Amino acid sequence: MKKQLYILVGPKGSGKTHIGMLVNQHTDISFLRVEPIWLSLEPGEDRWKKVEAAIDAAFQSCSKVMIESLGIGEGFREFHASLVGKYSLKMIHVYADLDTCFERVKNRNNADHIPVSEDRVAELNRNAATVTFDWDLEINNNRPAVETDILATIRSVSMQQNNAPSVHIRKD
Repeated sequence: MKKQLYILVGPKGSGKTHIGMLVNQHTDISFLRVEPIWLSLEPGEDRWKKVEAAIDAAFQSCSKVMIESLGIGEGFREFHASLVGKYSLKMIHVYADLDTCFERVKNRNNADHIPVSEDRVAELNRNAATVTFDWDLEINNNRPAVETDILATIRSVSMQQNNAPSVHIRKD
């Protein structure tokens, strides 16, 4: 059986990091933050190749890894295509109203996040809101989803075989 890689995809401020840290604390899934990897890049380094190497290294000590991404750009599509051949992917859409996401980004401690201007956040989030995949799980995080619900659905998607029906958490 292939090792499972969970990819949280959604706008900045949608709650991907919070969910990843929650999952890391309460399940057997190891959360690998992407932003610190990108912040450590040397000039000219391929960001997605470095993330893929970090994922490969994480799988040396565990069988389930979760990462976060906006999911935008050709680089991400190539990265995703490379991972499909190596791991069993679980695509998890984390979303919230873009105004809510923007406010969260403005009000959070950005020490652990890539610093970007407010205009750039708005642009990135508009693009991230258009990303589509065949989602294994969708988490509507307008009002932060209940942690026990998040954990239960992550565990349920962990048990699904590929092409299983989606599970949705809706807290509208």
